[in-house]
Amino acid sequence: MATDSLPIAGTFQIAGRAEAHPAVARINDNGSVQIIAANDQRPLHYSNAQDMRYGDIIPGLPAELIFADGARFIPNDASYRWPGLSTAQRLPAWLEAHWLTVLAAVILVPGFVWLMVYKVIPSAAGASVQYLPEFVATELGEQTLDLLDRLYMEPTQVSRAQQEKITDEWHSILQRLTLPQEKYRLYFRASSIGANALALPDGSVILTDDIVELMQDHPEQLNAVLLHEIGHVEHKHSLKMLAQATATTMMFAMMFGDIDGAGEMILGVGSSLLQSAFSRDMEREADAFAYTQLHKIGHSPLDFANAMRALMTSHGVSEEHLHNHSNEGDEQNDGERARDVMEYLSSHPDTLERIQAAEEWQPEAQ
Repeated sequence: MATDSLPIAGTFQIAGRAEAHPAVARINDNGSVQIIAANDQRPLHYSNAQDMRYGDIIPGLPAELIFADGARFIPNDASYRWPGLSTAQRLPAWLEAHWLTVLAAVILVPGFVWLMVYKVIPSAAGASVQYLPEFVATELGEQTLDLLDRLYMEPTQVSRAQQEKITDEWHSILQRLTLPQEKYRLYFRASSIGANALALPDGSVILTDDIVELMQDHPEQLNAVLLHEIGHVEHKHSLKMLAQATATTMMFAMMFGDIDGAGEMILGVGSSLLQSAFSRDMEREADAFAYTQLHKIGHSPLDFANAMRALMTSHGVSEEHLHNHSNEGDEQNDGERARDVMEYLSSHPDTLERIQAAEEWQPEAQ
């Protein structure tokens, strides 16, 4: 405790009794405190620094000094703060005296959080994942596939012959695009999520039975969807998404003190892949990758547009209905279908916008 030679006027309350005396407290060089009666200067109490503590610091109220036997000294000056108070204990009084700073913080902190979450962290994540070793993506992919198989997926009902046909055509496309065939592996699974495809960080691509059935007569549409998923892998979207989520969690943990909770989140990054959605910018980037690769192999981005239309139809909603899903007067079952499809597509840019982008895409001039 720092020294303070000036006496502090106040009231000394004897332990276990209602008796109180006007007194002064003197702080010695070694941090001990001596309480002396104000009227006759007789000693009332003495305590070493380690045998006393400070009461709660509440703005507008005096800071009590509480001794080991329960006696206490209450300063007359409600603004007085003992020299031995820690920074954390002094904070309420400081905030009370600097309310303009507090007001500025209330305004600036949300802006800082927005800047970090939507600008700084995504940019940093995008730069940092380029330097991650390959085993990170491999481990995440294996962990997520295992979790999917245990919790969400069932063995496929697609015939072996159809699986081989789709796989052979896919390998042919990879070869034509000079993409590594050993990296990109197709998995077929039955699932209640409907017609869908999912790319994992290590290049594993999962096709549900429903999307295989939906596009069995239009393999060019399925290939367009697969190229979109490969776009996510090529641009490392899963890793960027996880890096952003981890960094954001750590930021809030440091702000609010829940470091243990942040550690649990980081250890479970594989499962977070199942709970997070790609950003709309990431979806557009994967779409653009698919358009470019389709053009390279002599196909049209219209294949992707038609695949989007087929997926919309499979979820029970027409383009016209999507345009007018918020209009009043729709029948109850139509409204329910609209909610289902909008939930399914909520992480993606507007589906009609994506279809239009595919239809209007033009290759860049060489």
